[in-house]
Parts: sequence; C-alpha cells; structure tokens
Amino acid sequence: MAEKKKKKIEYPIGLTDIPADEAKNQMDEFFSHLEKEYKDVPEEELKRGARKIQDYLEGKIGWAELFNFKPEMLFHMAEFGYTQFQVGRYEDAERIFKVLTVLDWNNHYYHSMMGSILQRQKRYGEAIAEYSQAIELYKEDMVSLTHRGEIYLQHGLVKEAKVDLERAVKLDPAGDNRWANRARMLLAQWGKQQKEKVES
Repeated sequence: MAEKKKKKIEYPIGLTDIPADEAKNQMDEFFSHLEKEYKDVPEEELKRGARKIQDYLEGKIGWAELFNFKPEMLFHMAEFGYTQFQVGRYEDAERIFKVLTVLDWNNHYYHSMMGSILQRQKRYGEAIAEYSQAIELYKEDMVSLTHRGEIYLQHGLVKEAKVDLERAVKLDPAGDNRWANRARMLLAQWGKQQKEKVES
C-alpha cells in the first residue's frame, strides 16, 4: 500500500506587506472581537487590568503580579529549587530559578541563587552577571558580594575582588555573618600570598 504523501505546512516568517485598508479591516475585526469577548466584564475590572498592564510595561510589577501568582507559590518553587541545588542537581535548580527570575525580576534572592548555581557549574561570566543583578537590587547582599569577589579573585581581577570582599566585611562589623567571614578569609589568604611573593 502506497504511503500517503504528507501535506507540507508553510510557516511564513517575518512581516508581510498588506494594503492599508486591509490592515484597518483586520484591526477593526480584532477590536470588535475584543468588545464581544469582554462586554460582560465590569468596567472597574477592565480598568484594573489596564492599570496592571501599564504597571508591567513601566517595570513597576513583574510577570508574577501581572498573572496573579501568589507569593506562597513562588516561595514553594524557590524552596524546591534550593533543595535541588543542595543535592547537586544544578540543571534542575537552574530551570526553577530561571523561571523565578522571569516571574519576579526584582527579587535579589532569585538572582543570587542563579549566580550560585552557575558558579557551581563553572559558568563564571553568567554567574557574575546574576550576582551583579542581585547586588544592584540589594546593595547589602553579602552572599553575592562574597561569591562575586571570589570569582574575580580566581580570575586575577584583584582590584574588583577587593572592592566586593571588603564591602562584605564592612557590612558585618561584628563578624557574625558566615559569608562576610568567608570574605575575610579570602582577603587574608590573598594577603598571605602577596607577602610570600615579596619575601621570596
């Protein structure tokens, strides 16, 4: 029995020129459809929706607020992602935190976690970008400052490393924070190496 020939489907790419009157007709049809679709929606609800879209376009809110994701949902996602990170499932953790950074771009913790995940995978440039975003959102993020400083130090960018590590130390004068203490240790190690170089 002869095999049926599959119909080839063409997917046009890009924009096609159409006459102005046809474009107007298509837009009129689109808005007419919208009016029918939302004719029973109370005006106040439409205004509230329009305000949310405007806030999103102006960068005041993220996808999570736009689409009414509850904070608990995001918290549970982050908790699950962190568990994946702890057990070394970095690709799974990355997928979760990548979604979280899209849903709530202004959350410094999500970017800091993405930085940690990428750093563990030795994707240092991407990790620095995520740590930088976290620090931009929260200037006192000692985790991101310490990790970014460590990456800079590993790659010989001593000036940048010292700025980050010293900032982390300065944010913890009592010496209680484990990340600031790691920054202290990294600075001490670097200082010791410099001293040994001078003496040899």
